[in-house]
Amino acid sequence: MLQSMRDKAKSWVTFVVVGIIAFMMAITGLETLAPNPNNPEVASVNGKEITRAELAQAVDQQRRVLIQQMGGQFDPSMLDDQLLQSSVLDALIDRQLLLQSAEDQKMGIGEAQVDKLIVSMPQFQQNGRFDADRFQMMVRSYGMTPLQFRAAIREETLLLQLRAGVANTEFVTMEELKRLQSLEGQTRDLAWVVLPAEPVRKAITPSDEEITNYYQANSDQFMTPEQVVINYLVLNKGDIARDIEVSAEDIEAEYQYRVEQLKRQSGNNAQVSVILIQAGEDRTLDEAKARASDVVSQLKAGTSFAELAKSYSDDPMTAEKGGDLGVVEPGFFGDDFDQTVAGLEVGEVSDPMETDFGVQILKVTSRDEADLPTLSEMRADIAAALKQNEVDSLFIEQSRQLADISFEASDLDQPAEQLGLTVMTSEPFGRKGTASGIAADARIPAAAFSDDVLNLGANSELIEVTPEQAVVVRVKEHKKPEPIPLADVQDAIVTALKNSRAQQQLANRAEEMVTMLQSGKTLNLLADEQQLDVVESPETSRNMADVPAQLLQEAFKMPHPGNSVSYRSVMLANGDYAVVGLSAINPGEAIANNERLKGLGQFIASSNGRVTFDEYLASLKERGEVKVLLDSE
Repeated sequence: MLQSMRDKAKSWVTFVVVGIIAFMMAITGLETLAPNPNNPEVASVNGKEITRAELAQAVDQQRRVLIQQMGGQFDPSMLDDQLLQSSVLDALIDRQLLLQSAEDQKMGIGEAQVDKLIVSMPQFQQNGRFDADRFQMMVRSYGMTPLQFRAAIREETLLLQLRAGVANTEFVTMEELKRLQSLEGQTRDLAWVVLPAEPVRKAITPSDEEITNYYQANSDQFMTPEQVVINYLVLNKGDIARDIEVSAEDIEAEYQYRVEQLKRQSGNNAQVSVILIQAGEDRTLDEAKARASDVVSQLKAGTSFAELAKSYSDDPMTAEKGGDLGVVEPGFFGDDFDQTVAGLEVGEVSDPMETDFGVQILKVTSRDEADLPTLSEMRADIAAALKQNEVDSLFIEQSRQLADISFEASDLDQPAEQLGLTVMTSEPFGRKGTASGIAADARIPAAAFSDDVLNLGANSELIEVTPEQAVVVRVKEHKKPEPIPLADVQDAIVTALKNSRAQQQLANRAEEMVTMLQSGKTLNLLADEQQLDVVESPETSRNMADVPAQLLQEAFKMPHPGNSVSYRSVMLANGDYAVVGLSAINPGEAIANNERLKGLGQFIASSNGRVTFDEYLASLKERGEVKVLLDSE
């Protein structure tokens, strides 16, 4: 059994799957929810339902992953709940389409392959060996049982194989790579002149009429921002906690409850030994059963279990330890295993039982005895937990009360008085909120500028800013946009007019120069006439640092000049214009290092493979019947 799980996976698949599990578990949650009439579907994929509970759990797990990834930099306002829900639902739909496609193609993952993969994962190993306790602990941290994790690994490995099967169809030939390298390394012989914008701007003086006309034509640009000032109430767990005291009687009762729980749990963890008789290519199931019966006969005759395990067991990992599996928590090896172990007394041996791995004979060698802490050792933790439970309960109750009272009240004074809260007032803010303060959370401005709150004068719904705080807002003052006086924006208008007219003049001048150059005049002669400096740059590469980026982009778009020189004009980042001439194109040198070319080919093929896989997924969506019901509810 464990031997089939023990052999190391020989490829990168192990590490990839671990990463995929961490991500996909967060995206998809558990797929083992039972059908429930009160759990309506939010989408269906070719008749397969995705329920509201699955979506809610997946959204919650993805939110937790994002919080863990961001750590102390986490800002709740950065999470758009609707956007998060939509993206998670899309991921659930994509996952279901791919799983159905794999099933249609008769793809599958064997039990032994899954077990081998799990045992080989470094996350579950201690001193280079698979550690069952570590496995149990980490799987519980995912919020799963071992069997659920095993099923998830099977699905993720299947999806990985499907992705690889599609993406790996892409390849790049050596000739394509050489041609690509030649294009990438191509250089161009350039020369250019720059028409500076600043002197042109300085020479322009917009008239009062032009300024007034611009102001009137663009009046929507010269308005004060729309803002609101809100009154708001904050319900805070910290404030609730200050008024809570935990009695000695409650601590004593909780201690007794925990002690009983520890006693019960300790009896579930048994230390088990096993003798595995495998069936397969070398031995039929009937032969395995006969061999197991022989083992049972020797056990009854007085031969020790450990001695027989070393001689007969086909699981080398446990055989060398006399069959010892260690302490096995319920759920690790399945229901049949658990039921058999639960029915054995310490020292008792089971009848042979058939499993996926062969025929097993089990022996319970011991059961955990509870290591019970004293009340004094647990008092502080119990008091803190009871207080937190009381705070959580009161917070939920008062949140409900705040939501109900605020919904019915005509202002915030009534809910503030009933719940002992203080009405606070914000600084003015717009629809995008502020960098700090109450409006830094995007949900606050969203609520303040909602139709009910802004236009109908209602109190907002309860807003859970953090798990520790809930807020209700009400608009105190609505500052509508108003025209900014012309005198206050005149300087900005003058600058805009100067920039616009200068840009047009320079563009016309540059085009006139291009026309003259195309008619046969040389760039040097034209530059002398207009008192401009010619910059020559032979063998200019695509990423040459001292050439303006806009000029480079335009130069590498220009066609081959043949035996002449081609010219174009381009506006630079600072508003200057350049007239650039292309006289020659020099092919890049092919890389002599084939290994480097192979690496480049693998990178390109991998990128193309991702595109191919995305197209494959898109085709599944197009051919399939996908219904999203969430938006229509």
